[in-house]
Amino acid sequence: MQAAAAPGTIVENMADYTPKHPKPISIESLYEEYLSTPRLFEMVQEAEKRGYDAVLTGCFGDPGVDAARELVNIPVIGPGEASLHTACMLGYRFSVICPVESTIRSTRMQVVKAGLESRLASLRSLDESVVDIRKGEESTYQKLLTITKACVDVDGADVVILGCASLAFAFGDRLAKDVDFPVVNGLRLSLKMAEMLVGTGLSHSKVAFPLPPKLAEAGS
Repeated sequence: MQAAAAPGTIVENMADYTPKHPKPISIESLYEEYLSTPRLFEMVQEAEKRGYDAVLTGCFGDPGVDAARELVNIPVIGPGEASLHTACMLGYRFSVICPVESTIRSTRMQVVKAGLESRLASLRSLDESVVDIRKGEESTYQKLLTITKACVDVDGADVVILGCASLAFAFGDRLAKDVDFPVVNGLRLSLKMAEMLVGTGLSHSKVAFPLPPKLAEAGS
């Protein structure tokens, strides 16, 4: 991520901070998405206290992003939301490649929530666990390449989105070079989105994402 940053941008993961709440080894279900959110809430508040300009989250499902925005004033960017809206500026229809079948339905609802269902060409599963994707094996990449091409050639997509942060990290750059249509890497995109928002002085609306009333009463 640091290598993709613009000059002057510093990317850190607060490795010296240990949240009270653990995180699941991977996120392949709504259950695991919800398990991951208390940790996110802790870390975004700590990031703002430390003076960070923005927070990037690390799961395409964007678990807890809306709620996290209520807790802080700095931008909180989810790779899924950023990817879906950007894809619509790059083509008329997009496909999303999910890691496993269990994430297909939640990704569809993510598209619906974004108001972009009419732009969706397809949702396809790589049928590889997130843990296995992280290994970066050649066989996984070849399967991904085949599915990516089918999204365009069979499903009619103009743009393909990698619907998993680990998938984007392991193969996003290589895949983008091996096809002749846009492949949206949510990790890189989130970083550039953060740089754009910070550079233009924009953050999420506190009308849309106000501080929770009980926290406001407590003076948090």
